[in-house]
Amino acid sequence: MGRSNRSVTISDVAHEAGVSTATVSHVLNKTRYVSDELCEQVQAAVKKLGYYPNKLIGSLRTKKSYTIGLILPSSSNETLGLLAERIQKLLFEHGYNLIICNTSYDAEIEARALETLIMKQSDAIIAIPVGEASSKLHEIVSLGIPLVLADRKIKGLRADSAVVDNRHGAFEAVEYLISNGHRNIGYIDRKTAQSHSIDQRQGYLEALQAHGITPPHSYIVSASGYSYEAGYDAAKHLMDKNPEITAIFAYYDVAALGAVRAAYDRGKRVPEDMSIIGYDGMPFSQFTQPRLSTVLFPVEQLAQSVCKLVISRLQSEEGAESRAIIITPHLIQGESVGPVPSAAPGK
Repeated sequence: MGRSNRSVTISDVAHEAGVSTATVSHVLNKTRYVSDELCEQVQAAVKKLGYYPNKLIGSLRTKKSYTIGLILPSSSNETLGLLAERIQKLLFEHGYNLIICNTSYDAEIEARALETLIMKQSDAIIAIPVGEASSKLHEIVSLGIPLVLADRKIKGLRADSAVVDNRHGAFEAVEYLISNGHRNIGYIDRKTAQSHSIDQRQGYLEALQAHGITPPHSYIVSASGYSYEAGYDAAKHLMDKNPEITAIFAYYDVAALGAVRAAYDRGKRVPEDMSIIGYDGMPFSQFTQPRLSTVLFPVEQLAQSVCKLVISRLQSEEGAESRAIIITPHLIQGESVGPVPSAAPGK
């Protein structure tokens, strides 16, 4: 059994492993290449002695906290939860810890969380912000703290970003509905517009326009929130006001599932009478009945891209121009989309 962390020093680890203290430091901090054999010797010594590197002491010299902040609008969102988990694992592999702040889509909570991350001297911040008018985000940039936006774009903010091509994803979703004969296609929009939802709405409209379809204003309804109930209510409104609608595209899988329930409560079978497609490819979407057609949100690619941008900034790329990585999502053809009903208007 290893000795107490208080009594074990880096010199003890070096002696146990039969290497220099510099080699131990390079292995633990990943600051220089060390052979696999020596790495294994050092790691074995660390484990045997119970050594815990005191990064606080190192941070006083390097002015690094070895922590990165993540601003997340909702940890209950299955896709965002998976994204946070993957980012945390990738950053941990680079020697950084992640502080996750859940804002619950509240701009005031977000501002306080950002302030806390500044005070805790986070080395960098990854943000999925609630809105686009946060003065705190501009303050972070002015302080020289690397800032990376995940699936968001904010005009005038000097920050790196990794974004999903949501316009393309929405276009593909609506094209799929049109290829099944649908022309009367309703859209459940996000409660408040942001860069990603603006792109989704644009993709919806462009796909229709490409086929000579101009939807009436009543075909687009903004959900009252981000819950199943909000999707349910929005779909009910769409169907009640526009009985000719044969398909619904929802900006979010949760809203799409609410729409499926609303269709059934209106006596419509999915997909025989009403086709429904979502967005995000949340894991639950592949276990619903019927299995939900959706656009897969590329969690793994987004996590890797965000971490790549953060790490490159932390490895002395200060002053470089802001960069944007664009990731293309893809369609999952489930069971909730079918041919337009034979009795539908315009068939």
